[in-house]
Amino acid sequence: MQLRDIQYALTVAKELSFSKAAQKLSISQPALSQCIKKLEIELQAPLFFRENNTVKLTSAGELFVREGKEIINKSSRLTQEISSLANRREENLRFGISPFYSNHYLPRIIPAFSKQYPSVKLDILEKHSAVLEELILQDEVDFCLIPLPIAHKEIEYQHVYLEQILLAIPKSHELNGNLTPAMSVGLPFIDLRMVRNEPFIFLKMEQKFTPMGHRLCNEAGFTPHIVFETMNWDTVNALVATGMGVGFVPEILIGSTTERQQPTYCRIMAENTTRSYVAAYKKGRSLSIAAQNFIRIAKNSLPIGRDETAQKHSVII
Repeated sequence: MQLRDIQYALTVAKELSFSKAAQKLSISQPALSQCIKKLEIELQAPLFFRENNTVKLTSAGELFVREGKEIINKSSRLTQEISSLANRREENLRFGISPFYSNHYLPRIIPAFSKQYPSVKLDILEKHSAVLEELILQDEVDFCLIPLPIAHKEIEYQHVYLEQILLAIPKSHELNGNLTPAMSVGLPFIDLRMVRNEPFIFLKMEQKFTPMGHRLCNEAGFTPHIVFETMNWDTVNALVATGMGVGFVPEILIGSTTERQQPTYCRIMAENTTRSYVAAYKKGRSLSIAAQNFIRIAKNSLPIGRDETAQKHSVII
């Protein structure tokens, strides 16, 4: 059995037609049929049912397709890796990320990546998550760094870290004297019921986090009184600091401004106060060696919000 035989069988399985598969493979239909027949003899099992010009996979065929895809993908990755090692030529890596995360996360990732892989040229597209998902489907990027959930089933992903969500309140607010102290060095805790009557600064509805923010408030028994909506968490953070209200923010914002300009950050006493941040790419796409290395370094370069940290700081009441 050769890789060519596997590719031929996968193409027939995709097209469910020997004639269409032969045309796509640029070979004659008799030659393709003969190749599949030899493969079935070698495997001692039929891969396809052939009846009245229709083609269907057998149980053995379904298994062959599933495992065959893995073999083809591994072969492609192996070829890329060996080629990269042999040539050491400049490689391009094109990925997407939202403007907010680009500002706060890439400075933690890119220096480490560029130090290890100086020959890789980075092309970064800064768009909002919904646009980034479309770019993935259109093969415009190698991958994107985005939060879950993902709307399209044609996209798969690797977890990079868990993002801890906090509640920010103005430093001048009277609540600062009534917060539950941290169990050790760290942030105080807050029961969201304490802010049920407070004005909220929220992200706009098209932002992925917004449903989670509403869920947290609803589980605490109230609907948030939203006085301002924005597309950017930096704006939420800044407006809370000025005293306009309270708002949800990601933990990465701690230390992003001077102490005087920051609000008070509180860990939320509730279940599920984290969300997954992932490296997403088109299903079946073979990630380049550069992409795999970038994702690996991203996982190791974000101490705030990584799985183990986030789980330790999630408090249940």
